[in-house]
Amino acid sequence: MYHKAFEYLLDNDPEKVLSKPGMYIRKITNFIVRKIMAPLSTKNKLHIERRADVPKDRPVIYAPTHAFSDDIASALNATGRHCYMLVGALNIVFTTFRGIALWMNGIILVNRNKKDSRSAAVDKMKKLLNMGGNLIMYPEATWNKSKNLLVLKLFPGIYDVATATGALVVPVSSIEEDGVVHVIVDDAFDISKYTREEGMLVLRDKMATAKYELMDKYSHMKRTDIGDEKAYWRKYVDKLIKDSDGLYVKKEEEKAGFIDKRITTYKQAFAHLKTLVPSKANAFLFDKRRGGIKFGRFQSKV
Repeated sequence: MYHKAFEYLLDNDPEKVLSKPGMYIRKITNFIVRKIMAPLSTKNKLHIERRADVPKDRPVIYAPTHAFSDDIASALNATGRHCYMLVGALNIVFTTFRGIALWMNGIILVNRNKKDSRSAAVDKMKKLLNMGGNLIMYPEATWNKSKNLLVLKLFPGIYDVATATGALVVPVSSIEEDGVVHVIVDDAFDISKYTREEGMLVLRDKMATAKYELMDKYSHMKRTDIGDEKAYWRKYVDKLIKDSDGLYVKKEEEKAGFIDKRITTYKQAFAHLKTLVPSKANAFLFDKRRGGIKFGRFQSKV
């Protein structure tokens, strides 16, 4: 099954992708997507822990956390209103029933591997919001599979689009626990009151705070239940991917997250070891008694 009719969504011209009549029709039929089609594509029940009263006199960008398959349908329902969605998983749109539901709801497609498509997506989002539409975009851009970060580093595009259109930003946080997706739709705020860097920090803090609130209430486990930490985490991630029904493209998603060039990663910090040539001067680095590097682990390129 391939939805060839959806290929027009990849056109970089916003005028060929978005229209007011199309948006109004989707607003009228949106209850079909949110109340019928979205639940059919999920494995979990939805529980809205709380939903703030979001203003209706300004366009809104909802910014949900992203960590599992059902958080897309859950976000569509939790907002309580019609919203287009920015989507980068092209395989879902073009090959699945979910893709049909997303098209009926209204989507802005972006090919994350093409610079011109990423740039065009910004123009499309601005057009939608200036027409009076609302938008859901995931600023993490990929599933958060971090062992210790509540929310990944965020792409700043949400700040640029919001400040250019006067849209308010609404943090949305969710977790899945025992077959239930718990969601908090937080208070809307004007991100343009901050600088770009400050605004992204504020948004990330709001998303993380609400997510922690949900975890503190619903996610409880004894350390003894975890057992081997590495094995537990592998099992957890494997289950996440399995629950996506083959729609999670690992190679694609692992390069989709935001990379802060100001931060040196572990691999970057120790990359020089691959060219290290053993000598008397650096022999201490290979001393096993000091936890040194094992011979043969790194190959000299000299």
